[in-house]
Amino acid sequence: MELPHNLGKRVGILGGTFDPVHNGHLAVAEAVRQALSLSSLLFIPAFLPPHKPTYSISAFDHRVAMLDLAVGSKPGFSVSRLEAERVGPSYSIDTLRTLGQILGKDVHLFFIIGMDAFAEVFTWKEKGELLDHASFVVVGRPDQCQQSCAQTVAANFAGYSFDEGRGSWQGKPGQGSIYPVTMVPVKVSSTDIREAVRQGGPIRDRVPAAVADYIDAHGLYR
Repeated sequence: MELPHNLGKRVGILGGTFDPVHNGHLAVAEAVRQALSLSSLLFIPAFLPPHKPTYSISAFDHRVAMLDLAVGSKPGFSVSRLEAERVGPSYSIDTLRTLGQILGKDVHLFFIIGMDAFAEVFTWKEKGELLDHASFVVVGRPDQCQQSCAQTVAANFAGYSFDEGRGSWQGKPGQGSIYPVTMVPVKVSSTDIREAVRQGGPIRDRVPAAVADYIDAHGLYR
């Protein structure tokens, strides 16, 4: 199973459906990269997202191609086809275990999720094992990230407490940390983009130009 070379020791992981990737995804990736001084950031599109109806999702190869176009010119950003080799739904715990086995214990993984997704972590497969394999980076609005994150941590991760000096929740030695990263949200969604394409509206203010060209060339979302 191949991964990009020279990822470094602090690797951000941004998973999702990316149907299509848009400027909001890229803004989150860049904000986290800067906030935590990551050496690289790996985008991992889900092959079969466990929480979404698969009949409405574009082919995996299309989603990967759009990601390649979106991040190809950005230093430190890369795309992995890891999930294409998995049988069944793409669960976060399985992805993190696989990455840990490939990259080794010297690489620190930072799993990036939005505040809304983090609030639903109690529904995730083997949630208690997640922080054994990576730190969490929870991205949210400046007015709600810290408080909402604290509530979710208290409800789901016993033994974690906030360390002011590190700016993160810390658990037992060897467990990952939970970092809140605040940013003003980019008001764009993949759902809105797909609907705009269906209606013949413009999308170039919401996705990289190369992605807009790809959507048009392949007739996606019409």
